[in-house]
Amino acid sequence: MKTALLVVDIQTALIEAKPYAVDNCLSVWQKAIATCREKNIEVIYVRHNDDELLTGSHGWEIYEAIAPEVDEKIFDKHYNSAFKETHLQTYLDSQAIERLIIIGMATNYCIDTTVKVAFEFGYNLAVIKNGTTTFAEREINTAL
Repeated sequence: MKTALLVVDIQTALIEAKPYAVDNCLSVWQKAIATCREKNIEVIYVRHNDDELLTGSHGWEIYEAIAPEVDEKIFDKHYNSAFKETHLQTYLDSQAIERLIIIGMATNYCIDTTVKVAFEFGYNLAVIKNGTTTFAEREINTAL
């Protein structure tokens, strides 16, 4: 089963806002990305665009400690779902990707919605333990 790592909304402004256990998450994210690259598992980034994360601004950029390599795909979105009004599903299907490993932010918004939509589209899913965060511990414990 062809697999991809989906890196959701790990953007500079969000990391600088110090979400829950961010240092631990950064370590988990870096390890997941490095492991996937070593195993030739495609790493795909999703980046949120809105009033607080303005396209082209410093805060909108993917956080440099987990930055994509030149050939890695980035999908920009305007909704909680990584699939709504993006070409993510079309791309995944064109690459015959059936399984998604998901990491990123925010557990109770974009991760939650993306996981639910991906499940409805029939993808096999895994969310890495301690691989998501949000801005309050209680929200992590109830979201997934």
